[in-house]
Amino acid sequence: MDNTIGSKIRFLRNRDGYTQKELAEKLNIAKSTMSQYESNNRIPSDDLKIEIANLFNVSTDYLLGRTDGLVPVRDINQDLYDEHDYTAELKSLIDDEEFRTEFLDFEDWTDEEKRNILFAIRANRALREKNEKK
Repeated sequence: MDNTIGSKIRFLRNRDGYTQKELAEKLNIAKSTMSQYESNNRIPSDDLKIEIANLFNVSTDYLLGRTDGLVPVRDINQDLYDEHDYTAELKSLIDDEEFRTEFLDFEDWTDEEKRNILFAIRANRALREKNEKK
């Protein structure tokens, strides 16, 4: 699969079993417009990109080719915003030998995986520094 928005939309549509007509109807657009999006002859508006991402439960970064990850956005983030015992989850991860082995074996990670972890660590450090100044 190439990395264009049209190929991503086509992939997601096929993955979820929609015809072009069915997806077009869900998005309140013409089937011919959907065809143009999938063939990269036309680019969806930003609002429609968000609607498509929400419908297929992927990030707009995925649609735009900034990431190949198909991890559902809601699945990753929802439990982080619900009431959650973060301390217990972190302790559980640290106590899990399989996790420690996987985490410490970062040389086999993709650049994207390394970047994500480094981003989280840097963001946490910046937040700590900000809170310490208060």
